[in-house]
Amino acid sequence: MTETEFEQNLNGLDLTIFEAIPSQSTDDDKRSLLAVQVAVRELVGKSAGNYSYLEIGSYLGGSIQPHLIDSKCESIWSIDKRPPSQPDERGFEWKYNNNSTARMLKMLKGVAEDVSKVKTIDGDTREIAANRVEDKIDLCFIDGEHTDEAAFADFKFCLTVLKENGAIMFHDSQITYGGIADSLKYLTEKGISHRAYVLPNVLFVVEIGDFPLHQDEKIAAMLAENHKSYLYALQDNDRYRRFANRFPFGTMRRLLLKIRGGNVSD
Repeated sequence: MTETEFEQNLNGLDLTIFEAIPSQSTDDDKRSLLAVQVAVRELVGKSAGNYSYLEIGSYLGGSIQPHLIDSKCESIWSIDKRPPSQPDERGFEWKYNNNSTARMLKMLKGVAEDVSKVKTIDGDTREIAANRVEDKIDLCFIDGEHTDEAAFADFKFCLTVLKENGAIMFHDSQITYGGIADSLKYLTEKGISHRAYVLPNVLFVVEIGDFPLHQDEKIAAMLAENHKSYLYALQDNDRYRRFANRFPFGTMRRLLLKIRGGNVSD
């Protein structure tokens, strides 16, 4: 892909940018990621020129590829524990076959021959010294262990390496919303200026300081239809409501409500 083709595809939010490496994101998630990338390039380009990107939880490198082929991205940091499996707030272990940094870099070389701007750290952000990330970061993407505790820990790490003005994104926000809520509470308690919103389908964006990505026309258009994100998240979690209404759980709950009068409005 030539630089001109990339620019056209990026500005058109063309999903062919993601076609070389499989990604676990939905198509709408991918479009949102591209829209954020466009907005970051514009904001950073007004001052520093090029931007730096960091993500936690890379697996095969699917979400790295748009930044790898972007000449305006000067550095990419990938942090991943590389476990064979890891816990998940949905109550099961999520398995990752053949999960290694070497495999990811090999796949990225199929996207761009030169992967030298990709710096990798194998480990948990709760155990990694922030100074190992040698660049100040403009944009962080959290898609690692899907537990509230890990999401909050990843957020605090990102906040440490982020520039004064930047953005931190969470993927699968319908799963780690507890950790996201803790992150926003932390910002409020620390008096850190921020703005937060969700993009389709489940990409939760936190702008830190003066970094108004939401003013970009592509993101503004998505926010004008934020019912899509809201409904997607609720419908994705609807399986738990259906489970809770099955026998015997639903019967027991209705009995308790009847005994306590919790289903009566005066």
